[in-house]
Amino acid sequence: MNPASLIPAVTPIPVHWAIIDVLLVLTFTVHILLMNAVFGGGVIALVNSVGAGEPVARSLSRKLPTVLALTINFGVAPLLFLQTNYGVFDYAGSVLMGGWWLAVIPLLLPAYYGLYVYDFRYSDMRGGRPAILTLALAFMFFIAFMFSNNMTIMLRPEVWLEYFTNNHGIVLNLGDPALYPRFLHFMTGALAVGGMFVALLGRWHKQEHYVKTGLRWVVRATVFNILLGLWFLMSLPREIMLQFMGGSPWATLSLAVSICGAGAILHFGIKGALIPSTLASVFTVLFMAVTRHFVRMFYLSPYFSVSDVPSTGQYSPMLMFIASLCVVLALAAWMIKLYVKAEGRS
Repeated sequence: MNPASLIPAVTPIPVHWAIIDVLLVLTFTVHILLMNAVFGGGVIALVNSVGAGEPVARSLSRKLPTVLALTINFGVAPLLFLQTNYGVFDYAGSVLMGGWWLAVIPLLLPAYYGLYVYDFRYSDMRGGRPAILTLALAFMFFIAFMFSNNMTIMLRPEVWLEYFTNNHGIVLNLGDPALYPRFLHFMTGALAVGGMFVALLGRWHKQEHYVKTGLRWVVRATVFNILLGLWFLMSLPREIMLQFMGGSPWATLSLAVSICGAGAILHFGIKGALIPSTLASVFTVLFMAVTRHFVRMFYLSPYFSVSDVPSTGQYSPMLMFIASLCVVLALAAWMIKLYVKAEGRS
């Protein structure tokens, strides 16, 4: 059977596809930065649970539940934008791995609860703290792996043929050689961003020990992640890999800028320049999100081009969305300001 015959018909969208793609990349960047901060920060808290680093763990315990809440909320927008332009592929992946996909919510809840227990019962648990945090991190690690499976199944319609031999909603993309380096590349990046989160927390609280600890994680994780990124690049199908090696000028530029950004993170991190290193991290994550988007487009190019998605030219819902977004961001900034003030009084 030709996999292309399984792809549903594309339906018109209200606005030009490029607007949705830009919003998809931008909102995903915010989401992944927050996700990295909570997972990477959690790992750093776990490593520092005992000994001289214990104050770092205690300070992080107060922040992790809030950051996870922001991660979840900011994860909705990129999923919606993904479904707007690429829904015919995303829904297929979700159905194929349906059981695993539905397990994400039941596992996210105890992970969320575990971070609250880790915070509120921090002083009482003592020896039980590492176990609670390890369990919460394990759930988040599993959820991230399920997302990687879904985001890669949607790119390979040839895998959809497995539905005819396994229609129980338990299909995973374990045979894809790019899945593992892709997943590890993201999770190792989380350690680097988590380190940056710790360093910024230290600067906020005027604790230089936190800053040094965080920057050490940034530098070491970034070095390792460059190697994982090369593995990920080499694991891509040859025709896609070549697009990033001169075949597509824009994709090549995006990858080159990302690599330069990683170099800037190392340079400023080793020098102990926190703010430049932070800006380089945000810049690099943004361009890695662009590079990831190019990977998606190249995988789907034999079957689909987003530029062919018709638009109805109904821009009023988008204007309403932008206006609502501005209001929500203003309210969120106000609530965060109140949160910071309340924490300063405690």
